[in-house]
Amino acid sequence: MMATARLVLGIIGIVGGVMCAIADLLLDIKGPDNVKLGKMGVIDSAWAHMSHMRFVMSGILAMFAVPMYSCGFIALMQPQGDYAVSGMILRIIFLCGAMGGFMIHIFLCLQPTIYQKIIKRQDEELAEDVINSIFKQIYVPFFTLYSMLVIIPSIAVIVFIIKGVLPLPLWCVLLNPAVFQIIGLLLRATKLKIFIDAPSCCAASLGLAAYGVLALMI
Repeated sequence: MMATARLVLGIIGIVGGVMCAIADLLLDIKGPDNVKLGKMGVIDSAWAHMSHMRFVMSGILAMFAVPMYSCGFIALMQPQGDYAVSGMILRIIFLCGAMGGFMIHIFLCLQPTIYQKIIKRQDEELAEDVINSIFKQIYVPFFTLYSMLVIIPSIAVIVFIIKGVLPLPLWCVLLNPAVFQIIGLLLRATKLKIFIDAPSCCAASLGLAAYGVLALMI
């Protein structure tokens, strides 16, 4: 029964991670001509001509993807014996981070919508002021919850694999959101057009899908 539950949850986790990656692509693919605007650099010039429906569909996909990719981590993080309590604590941290992940994603979908509406009034200064203000307002929960979703669980999985708590080969330490995100950022740093947007913008989501893969491998 335990193996069957892990199998089902792992598959759901993989599908959820892929769905979240698609949601990220809808939100973040802007093309090589995009330019960062404003003092904080959180405004993208491409927002002005991107379809509003992309942001709507991205939010809807994330609504389903977040609880689904959480299943992969839940299936994976079921260590026995001395590590049972640690596994439970990590599942709680991850689920809090996942809740924040959805909040973060919706916030990022709202920013371009706000920008599009304001620049129709030909007021770039107001658009920048509003977007920078709301980003500052959400700064602390944004990065705290991102850490709970991506960084802390990734470190825990790496440690559990190295210590043998999770019966997986050592190369599996590469299959987590933090490592995927680093790889994506390194590819973007090459400045090659093919890596300007993807896979950097959806790398962490693919890493979340990898938790489901790890669960199936156990």
